[in-house]
This record gives sequence, C-alpha cells and structure tokens, in this order.
Amino acid sequence: MKTLIAILVMFSLVSKISAQKNSGVAGKIITNNNDGLLKINAVVINNSNIFHDLNYILVSVKKGKSGNSSNKQSGKFSIQPNETKTLSEVNINLAGNDALKIYLFLKDEETDRLVSKDSLEINPKNFNTDVTYIPDGNIELTGLTIDDTKTRIGQLFYDSFFKKYNQIPKKNDGTVIISELPTFGRSSRIFVSIDDQIIYSFISKPDEESLEAEANIALDNLADYISQNSLRNKEFKY
Repeated sequence: MKTLIAILVMFSLVSKISAQKNSGVAGKIITNNNDGLLKINAVVINNSNIFHDLNYILVSVKKGKSGNSSNKQSGKFSIQPNETKTLSEVNINLAGNDALKIYLFLKDEETDRLVSKDSLEINPKNFNTDVTYIPDGNIELTGLTIDDTKTRIGQLFYDSFFKKYNQIPKKNDGTVIISELPTFGRSSRIFVSIDDQIIYSFISKPDEESLEAEANIALDNLADYISQNSLRNKEFKY
C-alpha cells in the first residue's frame, strides 16, 4: 500500500505533461495507475474543422532492476473535425523506484512536419545518458532491449542475456528484442533479433547453465552482426 501511495504521489509531483498544439490538433498521453500496473493511452484531439491524415510514434522507455527496456508503436491514422481518438494503449508494470519516459509524436503524413508532441517522465534522475530526447522530434534509444518473452524460462534467458549485454562498453544503436513462441510440450523457441533481423534462435531447456550458454552464443552472433553491418556501411560510404 505504501508503494502504491508513493507511486501516486510521484505521479502528481514528478509527472510532466506538455502538449504542443498546431492547426488545432493535439496529442496527449493519458495514464491510469492500478496497483502498480500503469495503463498508457495515446490520444489525439482535433479541435479544428479540418480533416487530417497523420502519423504517430509512441515510445516508452523503462529502467527497472533488470535494466532498460523499451516499447515503440507507430502507425498512420485519419481524424475527422472535432474528433477525439485513441491511437494506442500500453500496459507497464511500474514499481516505486522504476524510471519511465514516454514520448508521443504526431506528424503530418505528407510533409513529415511535427504537428504535436507530448511527454511524461517518472523518476527521470534514475536514467543515465543512454536515453535522451532530441529536440527535433527524434528519439535516441541506445543499447536498449525489449523483453517479449512469455514464460519463466524465457525471462531467465532475457535476464542472463541482458546482464551480459549490459557489460559491453559500446552498445549498438538498434534495439535488441528477445521474443518467444511456444512449441510442443513445455519447451519454447526463443528468438534474438535486431533491426528486424533474427540473429539467433533456439529451443529452450529448463536449465540455467544451458540458458547461460545460449546467452553467450546469442551475444557472439550479435557481435558478428554488428561487425558485418559496420563493414557494409564503410563499403558503401563514398
């Protein structure tokens, strides 16, 4: 209960929400905290008499005990005059000491011009410089991982991988995603991907030593991918 009260107080004291209106369209981040489960809604309000075709980007970055994780959603939408529309919903488990940054951007589909933006920060001082906001409307997410596992075994692999990956001094600019799909029996297939490329996958086993070994192989594959990608960039740079 004390943790819940602390979170609610933190919302009232630390949360900072600012919307930029342009042409009568405003994006807003609306949150609802229920016993540590934070529901985040990205909402757009059109107060004008004009029909708009827009794009949205919603990025949330959380730092907890296991490290940094991020979620990014984006898409195209249309909004009628004087209409209010919910674009996206994200649910995040948030403990009292967790840090969270959320960014919402609305851009004109044709010109890519920034129409509106909104942001929310909770415990921002607990973040390091790996997570920054660039004023032109872009987000720089360096060395982040996304946990999309479904089982305890998948979570154990994610924790092992993240601890090892977090020790690497120079991180890749892309976001590493650890995902999981069920297979026959109690096992599952775990995927490690970056830049929409699967760099490693394996059938999980309920053995921590095995998961440690798989994490080492995944990190080796990640290092190879980054090295090859760097060489390709140099070859095509004139």
